[in-house]
Amino acid sequence: MKQQPVNDRIQRKSPQWGVSQRWAVGIAQVLRGLTGGFTFRKTLPREFGGAKIIVTSRSDIRLLAPGFTSSAGDLLQIARLCIRSGDCVWDLGSNLGIFAFCAAWKAGPNGKVFSLEADPFYAEFQHRTVKTLPEGYAPVVPLCAAVADKMTILDLAVPKRGHSRSYLKTVAGNDPGETETIKQVVSVTCDFLVEHWGRPDFVKVDIEGAELLFLSGARKLLETMRPTFYIEVSERNRDDATKILRSQDYVLSRFSLSGEEIPLRGCEFNTVAKPAEKQGLNFL
Repeated sequence: MKQQPVNDRIQRKSPQWGVSQRWAVGIAQVLRGLTGGFTFRKTLPREFGGAKIIVTSRSDIRLLAPGFTSSAGDLLQIARLCIRSGDCVWDLGSNLGIFAFCAAWKAGPNGKVFSLEADPFYAEFQHRTVKTLPEGYAPVVPLCAAVADKMTILDLAVPKRGHSRSYLKTVAGNDPGETETIKQVVSVTCDFLVEHWGRPDFVKVDIEGAELLFLSGARKLLETMRPTFYIEVSERNRDDATKILRSQDYVLSRFSLSGEEIPLRGCEFNTVAKPAEKQGLNFL
């Protein structure tokens, strides 16, 4: 049996949950109901500058736990291993901006970070955090929009069971539970973003099953800009995403918990895609 990567996030769907899992979900729903109306500032780890960012358990109940390991451990690892001083970083599907702000510390004052979030509620949280960032961070520019294969207006479904799982209704395969609300959002393509944001060195993508739409609108990014990607790929999209990335001469890998880069034959849930011409270069 193939073992799940140790740095994968908690599995989001389980058709055969046991009693203990159902109890855990029930407790999480109660806690979210009690605390979701509040926002609070949570301190980033010292290795990422110790800035206080605005968060809410409405996004992810695990944010109530100390630190960020349970809620965003993989994002901290990627920022630690992949972002270098002076980098231009894109965070697509940024939610509260945890990765964006960690990357901003690693990129430093000479870097740039652009953060794309479809939900205006969370984009505004990022704007508020930006106002209080201390010295030493790269400038962070939040933009409220979704990323897709064309510029249009789409429906964003916001589930009750954690707003970090919000998804575009045009994308099949999402089942995050009862929907809290539907919001209309503007979508842009990556090639449009290139015209305004310039060439990125690193792009993190977490867009809840819309990764094929993203890749379809990223021709210039893939063919000419050639950044490294950290992309969450849903199971139904893994074969197609692998074909697209390999056709553009990208090499796939993942990181173990210890930080070892492990080659992949195809996309997994969390996949690093690096241009073949950069394969001999270490992240560190």
